[in-house]
Amino acid sequence: MILWWDEGYQEPIYLVTQVAHTSQACAWYQKRFTIETFFSDQKSRGFHLHKSHIADPQHLARLMLAACLAYLWILYLGTMAMAQGWLGVLHRSDRCDVSLFQLGLLWRDFLLNEVEYVPVAFQLIDFEDK
Repeated sequence: MILWWDEGYQEPIYLVTQVAHTSQACAWYQKRFTIETFFSDQKSRGFHLHKSHIADPQHLARLMLAACLAYLWILYLGTMAMAQGWLGVLHRSDRCDVSLFQLGLLWRDFLLNEVEYVPVAFQLIDFEDK
């Protein structure tokens, strides 16, 4: 059991874990929010995979693989939208209340409605050559 009160927290966080080292358990806990974002993007705020009702593990694995590739593509679109300054057109100009994934979905919809072209780019990089 860990009682963690780090700078920036108004109250302590209580963790129950099987991880042997306190620092490692806290590091894993900090990643929790990015993992939860991914799951909500796959489910209720994005692809709605929870509505597929697929029971066969192989079929579900194929769906998840396709959804993960699509997720990377939508993140790519969100990154492009931010880099090219489209945030103010797609959302608010004074602050951003959407995730990179949601921004990618907004830009994809904008491009389909206004430009009729959506960039698709997947490139395999051999890191051993770099």
